[in-house]
Amino acid sequence: MKLFTILLFTLLFFAGCSSKQYYNPKGIKSFDLDKEIVTIPSYIKSLNSAGATTTDNRIINDFGVSSFSLQEGYEYVNTIDNTIISADKKGNVYISDTNSTINFSSNVIAATKKDNLLAMNFSDNSFGIWDLKENKFKIKEYLDPAYINDTRFAMPIILSKITLFPTLDGKIVIIDNESNKISRTLSIDLQNEVKNIILLKTVGDTLIAASGAKIVSLNKGKYNTKDVLIQNYTIDDNFIYLALLDGTLMKLDFDLNVINSTKFKFAKFHAIGLDSSKNIYLLESQGYILKLSNDFKTTLVDTLSFFEDEKVYASKNKIYFENQLLKLD
Repeated sequence: MKLFTILLFTLLFFAGCSSKQYYNPKGIKSFDLDKEIVTIPSYIKSLNSAGATTTDNRIINDFGVSSFSLQEGYEYVNTIDNTIISADKKGNVYISDTNSTINFSSNVIAATKKDNLLAMNFSDNSFGIWDLKENKFKIKEYLDPAYINDTRFAMPIILSKITLFPTLDGKIVIIDNESNKISRTLSIDLQNEVKNIILLKTVGDTLIAASGAKIVSLNKGKYNTKDVLIQNYTIDDNFIYLALLDGTLMKLDFDLNVINSTKFKFAKFHAIGLDSSKNIYLLESQGYILKLSNDFKTTLVDTLSFFEDEKVYASKNKIYFENQLLKLD
């Protein structure tokens, strides 16, 4: 009976694998990718929403690949005004501008800095604001336990009057900087199992936030929401670009109105990049790169060999994959 069960499971497993369908770019014009591809010193070992850490402990962010390496055991967290924040798995946080290390009881998974204030999210779904001069918390709050389902966890934001904290359980907590108390909590996504806030950004007076299953915006006093299963995203000028799990690419305005949308059946997009002409580049899991005009009227496809399970990081007009950098400009 045991042998029969094993054989049945094996047959079902391989049947499931054989039925999996993949993107096949039939009917789309091909093109010769004329963009520069250069080799970088090492491979990506970890990612977050602000950047990546390589296997030789360099960092990758909007500024490119660093010439220096982090301390052994540390991973990149964030960069604020040329200050690099990194952390290890023992609760230690290193701040480059003061060359100081602070130890906390939980691991730091996201952080930002302004003047003497360090705003942090911890792996136990707590958050706090640490005063670097006074060496103490101005506020420390504990939320219900939750888990990191998506490593692209968003960073907190310190503004003049408030501080915004993403949470692991689908919320944005707003702290009043004068009283150091919670003034409001926005529930972004409480229904889905994967609730991590993967996007938290202010563009002018607009607030944009998202989990893996919902995106919201607060624009000119108007609250907007859209249920979408997000694979990847990028924000440029006044538009949001979303690659969804079903192969759909969307261009939205800040009120979340759909400007353009198209679907590539069975496609899985690992990265979205834009060149200076606002052409959209999509790195697809089966070794393709798609180029779309910004009005979505023209789609071209070329091959770009990479391993599907490799970590990929996109920053503006650059896409990092394996130990390669694709420059779109």
